[in-house]
Amino acid sequence: MTNTNMPGEASPNGIRLLLCTIAFRDKLLDYALGVSRKLGFDGIEMWGREPHVSERFDETRMRASRKLLDSRGVTPYVLGSYLRFGRTRNEADVNLSDTLHVARWLKTNLVRVWASDVGSAQATEEVWRTTVSEAREACDRAAKLNTTLVVEMHAGTLADTGPSTIRLVEAIGRDNFKVNFQIASHKDGQSCEERLSMVMPWVAHVHAQNYVDIPQHPSDPVRRVPLATGVANYPVLIGMLKEAGYQGAIALEFPYDNCEDRASALEEDLSFLRSICG
Repeated sequence: MTNTNMPGEASPNGIRLLLCTIAFRDKLLDYALGVSRKLGFDGIEMWGREPHVSERFDETRMRASRKLLDSRGVTPYVLGSYLRFGRTRNEADVNLSDTLHVARWLKTNLVRVWASDVGSAQATEEVWRTTVSEAREACDRAAKLNTTLVVEMHAGTLADTGPSTIRLVEAIGRDNFKVNFQIASHKDGQSCEERLSMVMPWVAHVHAQNYVDIPQHPSDPVRRVPLATGVANYPVLIGMLKEAGYQGAIALEFPYDNCEDRASALEEDLSFLRSICG
């Protein structure tokens, strides 16, 4: 595959194609960076966990990460953090201050976040209030660093459907709170196109993945397939993004299931995206 774009540069229409380093979460960051450059990605989305970057800010650790990134000529386009608002379970919490410090050292102004750990249909009004309140505070602090928070549309969160994501964004009411779009991992009564159309005004980042079919229930497993072959019609979805003037990134998170080689599977999906992004 020949890539006419230098790493870090957008495609002619302004859309960047990124590798999420989580695709190689069992490898050191340097390995993921090497694959990204070899395959010709425009940049990376930094997985916000070790061994790629620490969730807890540590200056020594961050200096080492920054040195590695600089040696590769890479500035992460997005920090894929695990900062979660409105948490209901007694689990280790990711600190807002740590997350913003890590993003600042990575020199990225886009941070992926999560809206609670309860699906929108099951969430109480108290969960909604807490999530909105914590997100507002985070946005106000992030704004001082010129940073935008993008909430991932994901099962088991308040942003699991188009309508619930709109409710969340409008309730938070901050210009630097946007949407990380991805297709649904279980049926929610909407097509992929309807889901994207509903949240389009707030989309600031996109995760690309495809499935054999969209399962009926959130607990059902999904089977990832090449982007070109699954239930989601990516030529249509990307056409919608381009028509809306989208100037952000599309990031590949995972290779498809049962691939013989992760890098080759990602290269296949990247080539497909290049062919339809222009």
